[in-house]
Amino acid sequence: MLKQLYLLLSGLISTPEKTWKTLDGRQETNNEDFYGGYLYPVIGIIALASFCGGWTAADGFRLPIALKVVIKETIAYFGGFYLAAHGLYRLSRKHFGLTADLLHFERFAGYSSAAIYVVACVDALFHPLFFLQICTLYTAYIVWHGAGVYIPVKENDRTKFTIFSSAVIILAPVAVRMVMTLFMPGL
Repeated sequence: MLKQLYLLLSGLISTPEKTWKTLDGRQETNNEDFYGGYLYPVIGIIALASFCGGWTAADGFRLPIALKVVIKETIAYFGGFYLAAHGLYRLSRKHFGLTADLLHFERFAGYSSAAIYVVACVDALFHPLFFLQICTLYTAYIVWHGAGVYIPVKENDRTKFTIFSSAVIILAPVAVRMVMTLFMPGL
C-alpha cells in the first residue's frame, strides 16, 4: 500500500498529465478507495511526521507539545481538504458551469494537493524550513494538467480555473489553521 501511495504521489508531482489520465481511466462510483488508499494514509503520514517533528523540536522531548502539533496539522489538512473540495464544487458549478459531482471534486482536490502534502511532511520534520512553503505553488502545475484531463474544463477557461482552483487548494489549510489559532490560541 505504501509503495502504491509513493508511486501515486511521485507520479502526480513528476508526471501529472500521465497520472491524471490514469486516474481518469478508473471507474470509481464512491470515494472509499480514494480515502482508504490515498487520503487517510497521507494524512496519517503527515500526523506521524508532525509528531516526530513536534516531539524533537521542543527542548526535552515534550509529549504534550508533540500531540498539540499533531492535532493542529491533522485538523488543518483534513479541514483544508474538505473546505477546498466543497468550495471548488460550489464555485466551479457557478462560475465555470461544470457538472461533475462532489465526489469527483473531492478526488480532484485531494490528488491536486500532492505537493502540499509532501511539503507538509518535510516541513513537519524540519520545522525552521518555512521557505519550503513556496513549493506548494507547484500545485498550480498539477491542477493545470488535471483541469485538462480529470475535470472537463473548456480550453478558454483553463487558465482561470487553474488560478482559482490552485488558490482555493493552497489557501484552504492555511485558512483552517488561522481559524484554529484564532479560536484556540494555546494550540
